[in-house]
Amino acid sequence: MTSNWRKYAPRVTEPGSEPGQQPSQLRDRYVVLLIVGGTFGLQGLTLVTGVLSARMLGVEGRGQVALVFALGLMASQLTFGGSLPNAIAKNLAQRQLAARDGLRRIARRRVGLLVPTSVAAAGVMLVLQRDQPVGENWALAVAVAVMTLQTIVFRLIIGSLQGEIRHLARMAIVGMIPQALFTLALTTAFVAGWDWSAIDVLLSFFVASAVGLGFGWAALARPTRRPEDELDEDELWSEARKNYVSSIGPIDGVGLDRIFVGALLGVVELGLYAAATAVSNLCRIVGNAVSVIVLPRVAMNHADPVGQRAVIRQWVPIAAGLIALVVIALELVVGPAIRLAFGDEFEGAIRCAHWLVLADGLLGFRKVLVAVLQGQGRGGTASWIELAVTPVMVLGIVTASFYDSLTGIGLTMVLVGVLSCVGLGLAVTRGNRERQPVSPPSTTRI
Repeated sequence: MTSNWRKYAPRVTEPGSEPGQQPSQLRDRYVVLLIVGGTFGLQGLTLVTGVLSARMLGVEGRGQVALVFALGLMASQLTFGGSLPNAIAKNLAQRQLAARDGLRRIARRRVGLLVPTSVAAAGVMLVLQRDQPVGENWALAVAVAVMTLQTIVFRLIIGSLQGEIRHLARMAIVGMIPQALFTLALTTAFVAGWDWSAIDVLLSFFVASAVGLGFGWAALARPTRRPEDELDEDELWSEARKNYVSSIGPIDGVGLDRIFVGALLGVVELGLYAAATAVSNLCRIVGNAVSVIVLPRVAMNHADPVGQRAVIRQWVPIAAGLIALVVIALELVVGPAIRLAFGDEFEGAIRCAHWLVLADGLLGFRKVLVAVLQGQGRGGTASWIELAVTPVMVLGIVTASFYDSLTGIGLTMVLVGVLSCVGLGLAVTRGNRERQPVSPPSTTRI
């Protein structure tokens, strides 16, 4: 394994590198482990907060908190927290700029756009909770607005740290801070026996998120304040538009599969499907971790096709190998894991879960291929492939639902994963053949 890493290491000098520094590929391996470990840690913390909030609030209060989180996250994902962070990461890495230089004027001019998005999400909450008391309804609506705003800003900061490629380790740490502080707050309140309401729980999360935003801002590189270090706004928005569908990921990013399963098969089958996906989703962690590194690494080699191909040859096989290991490990334990975590009544989820583990591995690998295309400035190609495959998923789920086959839905997701990987793989291969050397852009090393 070590020899392969050295063989395919990018033949470029990393911004800010100095004699005696650790080689970039070794740091990247450390960052992958940090991101994977951090993601597992986040899932564990999320599980703890879910259990604690349920114990403290009961079914109704826990449902209110869950709805606020769901609306805030969805509003962020569908608007400025979806493709814009990836566009920022790509453009910053390509020109090797500090985010506080590249985005200084853009942020000042466009920050007001976040307000209508947050207000619209709050309006959705007002409609959904219209039967609740007026005071409580408005309080939850304000909570959704704050949740949306904080989530978007946090994702933009994470995208900025990703683009400042030397700060990937900082990005991984900053990403854990809000959930860690939120878990600490809930644990303290639970142990102390404080009588918290849903609003109190949400307030504690907002405070934790505000602290995380402060750490994220402090983690950004110091600005040079030179006008030539600013990003081109038109180019940034163009990149965000091209990346929109591939960044949102309609196949697995907005829960379309769960919506269709619940609507067509009912809540019982949806419960089984949710249990199956809870285990299978672990496969996606490795793909997400590698894609975080691949996108800026590919982008920073924009002017060096040979170096860019070396990055791709280095990371794509590594991602495939790591994901395959996780898939194999989960296939061996998925049955006992579901029985242990959810009980014998969820045995009906096991057959579907076996297929979903494989499907999630393929979809995780697809994330790496999408990151390659986005790093090359070809996010539009990835978006068209994603759009083309989505109807296959919908048709497959509808067909499987006609036969009341949860296993058929698992098979559908495997087919979708295969088609995605084949389409994206062909696009990456063709792009590597067509890439010609270009004049290097004016860069400012961070």
